Amino acid sequence: MSNAVRTMAPPRGATTPAKEVRRDVQGLRAIAVLLVVIAHLWPAWLPGGYVGVDVFFVISGFLMTKHLLSELGRTGGVRLGAFYLRRIKRLLPAALTVALVSLAAAWVFLPFPRWASLAWETIAATVYIENWVLADKSLDYSADNAAPSTVQHYWSLSVEEQFYLVWPLFLLGLFLLAARWRLPSVRVVRGGLAAVGVLSLIVCIHLTYTSPSEAYFVTQTRVWEFAAGGLVATVLTLPRSRTGAGLLISGAAQWAGLGLILFAAVRFNDDTLFPGAAALVPVMGTLLVLVSGPHSPGWSPNTLLAAPPAQFIGDISYSLYLWHWPLIVLAPSVLNRDPALGDQVLLLAVAVALAALTKSLVEDPGRSVLLAGASFGRVLGATAASMAVVTVVAAAMIVSVDSAERNHSAVLKDASRSSCFGAGSLQPDRLCPEPLGPPATEVVTAAESYEKSPSECGRAADPLWIKKANRLIECDFAGGADPAATVWLVGDSHAEQWQAAIFELARQNRWMVKKSVVDGCPVVDVPRVAFKGKPTTSEAYRKKCLKWSGAVSERITAEKPELVFVSSFGVVEKIDDGSGRSQPEQYSDGFARRALPWAEAGSEVFVLRDTPLTLDRTTTECLAQNPTAPRACSNDGADALPADPLAEAAKAAGSDRIKVLDLSDQFCPDGRCYASIGGAHVYYDDNHVTSTYMRSLAPALAADLKASRAG
Repeated sequence: MSNAVRTMAPPRGATTPAKEVRRDVQGLRAIAVLLVVIAHLWPAWLPGGYVGVDVFFVISGFLMTKHLLSELGRTGGVRLGAFYLRRIKRLLPAALTVALVSLAAAWVFLPFPRWASLAWETIAATVYIENWVLADKSLDYSADNAAPSTVQHYWSLSVEEQFYLVWPLFLLGLFLLAARWRLPSVRVVRGGLAAVGVLSLIVCIHLTYTSPSEAYFVTQTRVWEFAAGGLVATVLTLPRSRTGAGLLISGAAQWAGLGLILFAAVRFNDDTLFPGAAALVPVMGTLLVLVSGPHSPGWSPNTLLAAPPAQFIGDISYSLYLWHWPLIVLAPSVLNRDPALGDQVLLLAVAVALAALTKSLVEDPGRSVLLAGASFGRVLGATAASMAVVTVVAAAMIVSVDSAERNHSAVLKDASRSSCFGAGSLQPDRLCPEPLGPPATEVVTAAESYEKSPSECGRAADPLWIKKANRLIECDFAGGADPAATVWLVGDSHAEQWQAAIFELARQNRWMVKKSVVDGCPVVDVPRVAFKGKPTTSEAYRKKCLKWSGAVSERITAEKPELVFVSSFGVVEKIDDGSGRSQPEQYSDGFARRALPWAEAGSEVFVLRDTPLTLDRTTTECLAQNPTAPRACSNDGADALPADPLAEAAKAAGSDRIKVLDLSDQFCPDGRCYASIGGAHVYYDDNHVTSTYMRSLAPALAADLKASRAG
C-alpha cells in the first residue's frame, strides 16, 4: 500500500504559505525550555515554570499545522509515510539515547528500591505512553509517595507523539470533507480546529476541577493547545510591514505575549488549578508572539529572541529538555547529598553541554545521515529494534529486582527470628549489641508494603459501599469460631500501616478485625480542604470523605465492637468547617462528633499517635547512600513528631473510653528518630512504616494497650 494519501485535486480555497525562517519561534523555544529547566532546578524562582511545556505544545501545533496545510494546499494530500519518517528521525534517536543512558546511570547510582518503577516507566516512555502511566499513578494515593523517575518528563513527549500520530489524519479528513462538500478548505479546517479546540478546553477545565493531577497528564486536556497553534497557522497575521502602524502593533503584541508567559511562570505555582482555564494565560501569550509575525521594531522582544544566545538555546532545546531532568534526579545519589546552589549551576552547565553534543552527534545525524534514503518500512524496523533494545535493558533491571527481592525475603525471614530484630532490639532486658545498626538487607520490597493483607482477610459479609466501592474488610483470626472480641481499624493509610501489629495481636487473642480505611480521609465530620499543602479542589472527593466517615461512624455505633483503633496523617490533612477556628479546635470537635457515640455505645476507642515524619532523612534511600553510617539517617524527635491533631482531639474528648496510644519511643528511642532499628527498615516509603517493623511492634503495642485498659 502506498504511504501517500491524496485527494484527486486541491480543494477550493487551499493556500500555499510562503516558507520563512522564524527566528522568533526559535527564541520562543529557548524561553520555554529555560522556564522548565529553571523551575526544576530552582522552583522558588519560577514556581510556574511548568508553563514552558504549554508554550511547546502551541508551537508544535502551529508548525505542524502550517507544514501539513502547505502540503495539502500544494498537492491535495499528505504523504503520511514521509511525514512519520521525518518525525521518527527527528525525535527518536535523541529520546532513546537519553532514556538508555539514564537507565544505565540509574542502575549504577540510584538505590535498589527505585529500580523496578523506574524500569517500567522507561518502557512506557520508550513507547510514548508515559503521560497515561503518570495519569494513572496520579489517581493512586500510594504513588504520591514514590520518588520521581529519570524519564518522568517524557510525559510531554508522549503527548506530542500522540498528536503527531493523529494530526495529519485529522487535517486530511477536513480537506476531504471540504472537497466533498465543495467548500473552501481553509474555512473547513478553521471550523474543525475551533470545534476540537473548544471541546478539549471544556474537558480540560472540567477535569482540572474534578481530578487536577490526572488532568495535567492526559492527552485530551492538551489537544486544545495544539489546536490553538494550528488556528494561528490558518489565519492572517497582524500587519507585518516594516514601518508604520503595522510594525508598532507587532512589537506591542510580542511584548504582551511574552509578558503573559512570564507572568504565568512567576505567579503560578503548585496550588494553581492547572491546566484548566489558567493555561489560557501562557497559551494566549504564545499565540500573540506567533500571530504578530517575525517582523518587529528594535524595541520589541524579538531582538532578544533573535540574539545568538537565544538561538543557540532554541537549537538545543529538545536535547536540553531531555537531559536536564535525569541529571536532577541522579544528582543527590551521585553527590550523596542534596545539591547546593553551586552544584545546581554545574548541573545546568552539564545539561547544556550534553544537549549541544547530542544535537550535533545524535539529533542532526539522525535527520540527515541515519538511514539516509531508506524506505519507510526500513526506518520503522530500525525504530522498533532501537525501542526493543531499551525495553530489553529495562526488562533486565526488572528481572534483577525480582531476584533480589526473593533473596531479600529469605534473609529477612532468618533475621526476624532473632529476639533483637526490629523493635525488639529496644527492650533493655535483651542487651542487644547494636539496635541502631544497618538493616539486615539493603532493600525494601513490595512484600513489606503496609497495604498487604493476610489470607484471613476478605470482603465483609455486609459491605460498606461508598461511591460504588466497598470500604469494609473483615479479617477472621478466630478460625471460623466465635471471636473473643470484635475490633475495628479505621482511618486513612496511616491507620492501615498499623494493621501488621494489630493483626499479630488478633492472632494471639482470636479477634475478628474489621478494617475500613480511605486514603487521605480523616475520621472527622468536617470537609478535608487540603492534603500535603495542596488544596482539595474536588468536591466529589470531599463528599466521599464525609460520607465514608459518617457511614463508618454509624456502623461502629450500631455494632458496639469491644475495641476501635483510629489513626490518620492529620498533620498534612487540613480540614475547614468554615468557622475560622484553629485546626486543633476543628479536629477536636469534628472527631468528638464521630467518636463519642462509639464510647457511649460501650466501645473502647484508642487513637494511635501518628508515626514520625521522615523529613527525607529516615528513608530507604538515605540508608542506601549511607550503608556504613545508618545513624546519619535520623531526625530530631522535635522536628519529626509535630503535634498529631487526632491524638490531641482524643485527649480533649472528655471520655475515659477514648484514649491515646503513643509508641513514639519505639521509633525515637533516644530523642532521635531512625530509619533502621534492630536490622529492620523502619519506613516503606516517605511516610509509611514497613509491615516488617510494624509486626515487630506488636509486643510493645500489646503492653501499652494492656496498661491503658487497666488504667
